[in-house]
Amino acid sequence: MIQIKNKIVLLLSFILLTWSCANTKNNTSNCLNSVKGTLVNKTGLDGCGWMIALQDGKTVNPTNLNSFDVKLIDNTKITFGYKEKNDLFDTCMSGKIIEITCLTID
Repeated sequence: MIQIKNKIVLLLSFILLTWSCANTKNNTSNCLNSVKGTLVNKTGLDGCGWMIALQDGKTVNPTNLNSFDVKLIDNTKITFGYKEKNDLFDTCMSGKIIEITCLTID
């Protein structure tokens, strides 16, 4: 009886883990107010790293780009959602600091 319970718990855990991972893939279907942008390598500038150029010509500085499964290649087109982080500052000073909420490669 205990072995059956253990197998059921293990199966349910596997199903829940698989389901939760499937729902956290980098997609914009759950992403409100997503925008298009382009990855830009600004590591040559003092205090800068990878940034995102928006279609209006402005750039934003993401704090959590490495949290997403994306290869950092210059000029890669992306669609992403974000929140502005007005409580942070950095030394790059080349755009608003943001936290990405969702991201897909176009």
